Order: sequence, then C-alpha cells, then structure tokens
Amino acid sequence: MNGTALIAKILKLEGTEIITCFPSNPLIEASSKEDIRVISFRHERGALMAADGYSRTSDRQKFGVCLVQSQAGAENSVGALSQAYADNIPVLFMPGAPTLDKISVKPNFWASKIYEPVSKYAETILKVEDIPNVMRRAFHHLKNGKPGPVVVEMPQDVCSQEVPVQIENSYHSPKRHTYRPSKKAIEDASNIIHDSKNVM
Repeated sequence: MNGTALIAKILKLEGTEIITCFPSNPLIEASSKEDIRVISFRHERGALMAADGYSRTSDRQKFGVCLVQSQAGAENSVGALSQAYADNIPVLFMPGAPTLDKISVKPNFWASKIYEPVSKYAETILKVEDIPNVMRRAFHHLKNGKPGPVVVEMPQDVCSQEVPVQIENSYHSPKRHTYRPSKKAIEDASNIIHDSKNVM
C-alpha cells in the first residue's frame, strides 16, 4: 500500500462518501477504489465550491473533500478557499504538490504555506510515516473548534512511497468535542420562553 492508498482508506474510515475534484491528482483513482464517489468539475474553483456546499448542508456531520493538481490547480482554488474561510466552512482541501526537493523553489506553488492565512489549519505531508498523524490533525480541526477550511498538501514523491506495514492500520479517528447545547436543551429553552407569561 502506498501513501495515496492510505489517505483514501482514511477518508473512507472518516465516512467520506463524495469527493469533488479537478484532475489530475493520484488520490482520485485511489478514492474510487475505496468506493468513494468522485465528481469531476471543469474548474478547480467550482470543485471546491461544491465541497463547500456539501459541508454547509451537513451540519458538521460530514465534510466536503476537494482534490486538485499541484501548481495551477492549487492556485485556481484561492477564491473558493478564501470564501470558505470567510464563511467559517469546514472543508478538506487536498492539492497535489511537487516533489519535496522542489516544493519551495520558485516558481513552484507551496499551497500549505501560501494558504495559511485563509485556512484554519494547513500542513504538508513530509514523510509517508506521518500520514496517519497528519490526517488525524486535519480531521480534529474539521470536527472541533471554530469551523474553517483545512489544507493537506500531498507531495507526489512522498505519497507514492510504500507505507510501512506497522502504520497501515494505525489511524484512529479524532473525537468530536461539542461546545454547544444539545438540540433537546435548545428546544426545552425555547418552550420555556414560549410558555412564559412575564417576559422581560
């Protein structure tokens, strides 16, 4: 199993049902093999906006996931990612990236560094062994705290490497911590206010 296949497996474990994309990104094929429905768009911004819309309608129970190619694909997504950030939408954006030895060399586009100001959390996978922890941090930020987009950048040389057997099944989904009252508590409070006689 290579790194890309492990990421697809983790997405499936997290309940991902739909991925939006603009080719090419090796995670597209790997996700299809995990029976995740992949929907291709004609422009990166449209793909990310569709993932944004999916997140908006799921009340943080499921998250939109968007895949694009490195360089131009990541660059063309800036408008949609900025909108998700401005509107506090938890969406997982996973662009490809050049090989690690070229990621910071001009004119290459280092998405996780450039998108830090317009994302809740951004990280580049630096070693194939780090994939479970990087994905755990990404889903922790999607599930908890103030909502916002999360960027996980996938360098092609790292994600094509074989995963050590001992970490293939090491992923543990992060817990969700709720910082709001339950729906029942909100309903009870609403009923008390509705039934009150002397509202201040």
